[in-house]
Amino acid sequence: MQPELKKEAALRLKIAAGHLNGVRRMVEEERYCVDVMKQLSAVQASLERVQGIILRNHLSTCVSQAVREGRGEAIIDELLAALKYEKSLVDGRTGSVLESAQQELGDSPPGDGPCASVPQTDAAHAKNDTNPPYGEASSGS
Repeated sequence: MQPELKKEAALRLKIAAGHLNGVRRMVEEERYCVDVMKQLSAVQASLERVQGIILRNHLSTCVSQAVREGRGEAIIDELLAALKYEKSLVDGRTGSVLESAQQELGDSPPGDGPCASVPQTDAAHAKNDTNPPYGEASSGS
């Protein structure tokens, strides 16, 4: 691995590991789900940056050497196989965590965890005719 890329990847992985430990503590402390999800997204973004560093190194070293040696097709196939689960390269609409959650949503009773104390959203207020959603005038005006 190229020394400068190795150093950058190692540093970003240390940061991501520390961040992930913080998220683990948030789960143990039953922090608000949306806050945990935001932090998980930040960890995922950090890991995606590391993946980009590793990919750059691979393209600069292994792939370029394989192409020079006449093994271009094989190395490209190997790389595509390695990246087939990268979320930016696949359609995330099917088989996703979000899809699973949506399917289970109707069957799940309200919990008594950290989300139970969240105030009603504007959509919930509109359903109860106490407040219209943003951008809509109330029927009594």
